[in-house]
Amino acid sequence: MIEGNVKVGIIILNYNGYKDTIECLESLKRADFHGVQVSTFVIDNGSTNESVHELTIWMKANVSNYLILENDIQDAISSPFTLYVGKENLGFSGGNNIGIQLGKSSGMDYLLLLNNDTVVEPKFLHPLLKAARTDSSIGIVGAKIVDYYHRDHYILGGYLDLKKCSGYHYYDTERANLTDLTFTSGCIWLIPIEVFDRSGLMDTNYFLYVEDVDFCYTVREHGYRITCTKDSVIYHKEGQSTVVKPTVTYYNTRNRLYLIRKANVSPKEKLIFYLYFGISRLIKMLFKPSLIPYIKKGVIDYRRKFYGKYE
Repeated sequence: MIEGNVKVGIIILNYNGYKDTIECLESLKRADFHGVQVSTFVIDNGSTNESVHELTIWMKANVSNYLILENDIQDAISSPFTLYVGKENLGFSGGNNIGIQLGKSSGMDYLLLLNNDTVVEPKFLHPLLKAARTDSSIGIVGAKIVDYYHRDHYILGGYLDLKKCSGYHYYDTERANLTDLTFTSGCIWLIPIEVFDRSGLMDTNYFLYVEDVDFCYTVREHGYRITCTKDSVIYHKEGQSTVVKPTVTYYNTRNRLYLIRKANVSPKEKLIFYLYFGISRLIKMLFKPSLIPYIKKGVIDYRRKFYGKYE
């Protein structure tokens, strides 16, 4: 049981995915928030479809006290539900940073970053808070993320491999439960608000991909721990498409080079990364020649320090 009126801000980022977002919000309506003061911040990341219209309809039908913001981050928000309407796509990092700033200015104790294509179990929140409050050094708590379409498969926790500048999940095992981790999926993070004061916001240079790896690394570099709990369960729809967009290769190429440059690692560790990375890119180009322009552009943009959205 959570003692005291803890304030938790739930941040949900939407980009052209209002159907998933509404299903996520419906599941949050059924959640047990006893003893917790919850505020929800839905950040529309410059959607180009009818997302804002549909989310506004849902909000008016389901929320009695709400606020709509358009490119205006106020000093404090008293409404329990806020829809922020962005004018452009700021990527995963930039969009979540809007929510983080809104949560900080509204006096939240914790922020919960939650993917919009998720559905939560009713009792998902309290185990996260329980884990976070066991030790003031805990900076991120992750959950058990069950495959929405194949409920016998899940991930729980993970690890960061700087030799590859990638984060990896632990699949279908609970061995990571309440242990110290180096990485946990950015699909769901419960983060004490003071972590952002020390570690800063998410790095917007990434735009998409690797930003969750970077943030986990940064949080640990600032002395915080990362853990996860099997008692908090959500369902995630990721991974249904077998078609990988070539821009994913671009972002992974550019962003992993960027991360190794930022990382506080030895010259030997950097050399190991560059050897692995170079070989892996060559293999990709050999077996998928269509990716060559995207790999080349990723390297070129990294070298000329062009970050943000692919153009």
